[in-house]
Amino acid sequence: MLNTQQTQTETNEIYNTTLTEQQFAQLEALTHTWNTQCAGDYESTFVGGVAHAYCDSGIMTDGLSGRDVKMLNKYFTSETVYNSEITVDDMEQWVTQLEGNEWETDLFRFVAAVRDVLTEKQCVDEEDAMEAAMHYCWQCCE
Repeated sequence: MLNTQQTQTETNEIYNTTLTEQQFAQLEALTHTWNTQCAGDYESTFVGGVAHAYCDSGIMTDGLSGRDVKMLNKYFTSETVYNSEITVDDMEQWVTQLEGNEWETDLFRFVAAVRDVLTEKQCVDEEDAMEAAMHYCWQCCE
């Protein structure tokens, strides 16, 4: 079980951030909501995969949801989807063109939701604020 106060303090210390209790609560709620809505493709939880991509591997396809992969596989082979030379951003743009309407991965929708929890000042002044937020979300998956 997550020791919330200890984990919050450690997150702020490790990443040199100033996330508040309210922000931590919002991140935990986002984690539970998104893990309920989306199946992970790489990790056992969707948010775990996104956080793994941001905090550990740097491989953005680790953060795709099962629904993302299903849509991408409609147009691309698995080899193309998981090719490190083609970005998830590029594939999103191509799917949008092929579908004839805007399409965004669950991955980037979750990232935007997490970013919205942070203040503009944190995003500018605290270099690792986004990674700290993702790290905390990952901890909430356990």
